[in-house]
Amino acid sequence: MNIAYTVWTWMQSEFGRGDNPSDQAEANFEQALKEISYLGYRKLENFNFIVPVYEKCPEKLAELLAKYDLQLVNLYHTYYEDGLEGWLKLGERTCKLLQYCGAKHLNVQGNIWHDPPMNRSINRESLDMYIDAFSKMGEISKEYGIQTCLHPHANTSMFHEDEIDYFLEHSKNVALTMDTAHTTLAGMDAEKAFDKYGSLIRYVHLKDLDPNPEAHLDWPMKRFCALGQGCVDFKGVIRSLKKHGYDGTLCVEVDYPLVCNFETAQYSRNYIKDVLGM
Repeated sequence: MNIAYTVWTWMQSEFGRGDNPSDQAEANFEQALKEISYLGYRKLENFNFIVPVYEKCPEKLAELLAKYDLQLVNLYHTYYEDGLEGWLKLGERTCKLLQYCGAKHLNVQGNIWHDPPMNRSINRESLDMYIDAFSKMGEISKEYGIQTCLHPHANTSMFHEDEIDYFLEHSKNVALTMDTAHTTLAGMDAEKAFDKYGSLIRYVHLKDLDPNPEAHLDWPMKRFCALGQGCVDFKGVIRSLKKHGYDGTLCVEVDYPLVCNFETAQYSRNYIKDVLGM
């Protein structure tokens, strides 16, 4: 297994800009690469908002990655809210950039709701829409040698176990990205969940979860934290992955750094080395 870090948290100002990234996009991206490379990470993930920055000059992206001895392994293709045709076209543009860089994975998830209730019962109409869209994206990505992976995510239609099961039963060309914190937040035992879906897991997000269920009731994802600061059984997760022969990427992701991106990435890297022995 290899270790990666997701760098979108250095670039949150890029959200929602589509084909009009900010003037700071490239500078923020390079700063992220510089910091994670210094900490010893050799692989990275980002959101697809880097596509309009580098799709016409992919060699520039390749040179930047080489400068910091890093490899791009995944881009997050989200969110599905601008209509199917436009979303699929952007997905194909994303696949082209991934293919150029030798990456093999594309993450997808449902749209996030921000209004209560945070937890909602299964919505098969919504799930059927995503099943159609993500299966089509999986078919397109396959042509570029890219595996589309569903990322079950809080505050979306695909979060709880019954929703994941329904999606997997009816979708095609879509594997799984399992996230340790989202899995735990959804009420599942992480090791047992990784056991259940082991044969379908192609990519993994590592992050921890504050064990206090009363914390951040207005936005439970603020309970996410650096590895070793919460209640996730990472040793159990690694044990399950090994049992199923997983030899892919473990990508560290922390949505809300306690102090700063660098400190959180450093804390997590130390935990992986000192506690997990990786």
